[in-house]
Amino acid sequence: MRLPPPVVIFPLATALVAVLALNLRSHHDAPAVAPLPPNAQALADLTQIDFMALRTPPRDRLRLVRGAAASVSDRGVWVTEAGVVAGCQAPMIMATPLRGLPARVVGGAVAGLAVLTTTAGAPALPLGDHGLAPAERAFAPGFPRQGPGELTGKKLSDRTGAAGADVYAETGRTDGLGDAVGSGLMSVAGAPVLDEAGRLVGVTVKEAPRRGVWLARPLDSLRKALTAARIPLPVGAEGRPVTVDNYGIVADTLRLNGTVSAVVCADPPDWRLSVLREIGR
Repeated sequence: MRLPPPVVIFPLATALVAVLALNLRSHHDAPAVAPLPPNAQALADLTQIDFMALRTPPRDRLRLVRGAAASVSDRGVWVTEAGVVAGCQAPMIMATPLRGLPARVVGGAVAGLAVLTTTAGAPALPLGDHGLAPAERAFAPGFPRQGPGELTGKKLSDRTGAAGADVYAETGRTDGLGDAVGSGLMSVAGAPVLDEAGRLVGVTVKEAPRRGVWLARPLDSLRKALTAARIPLPVGAEGRPVTVDNYGIVADTLRLNGTVSAVVCADPPDWRLSVLREIGR
């Protein structure tokens, strides 16, 4: 069997190395999330939410994390994707896996977002001055797959997704979170979209795993929702710079201090589900 001549092998080998290098350069996974302290007091020492204001939701073994909410005021104002709290009469912002803040939805959904208020707050994310341009990088810390995790990606275009959402191509996620880029995530909704300066520039709607992208409400939707709820827009605030090397650490910090928190529904379970549970025992 004759091998191809060197004039053919050399360009092919060069092209293969270039493709591999580009793939390695464009994919950035964050380290796996560190386990939380095992006791409630240790968690209380970590979070910056007033521990005395926290409540324990009614016990429900089937309760799931519905998404994330981001603090936009340390006086207890949060923003999330409207679908996260749709149909829920008693949403809770969870400061720890077991205790949270009872929340009230202010008005109705505006531009696909919901604003919530609580009796205590957490350090707020600064609002961006402008949205991201195509090809700029973003980060989304939240609670995909019912636990802490984060995504990173680059913006593809302006409002070409469903319902006028911005589209981001996923280029990295928490290590171990799914088998590969593009595998589906649950509860990614509501995760704040941060620019490289750590400023809030959007809110995640959902992931489209087959396309390898995620969708997010743009910055102007955030402004509309906060204005409709009569929440003053933060001016001149600065965030913590975020890069592909530290976005896992930044995300962990935001979750631990309560700035990004999980949202659950503390409504009493449907009586029909209760009957089915009793039958299944």
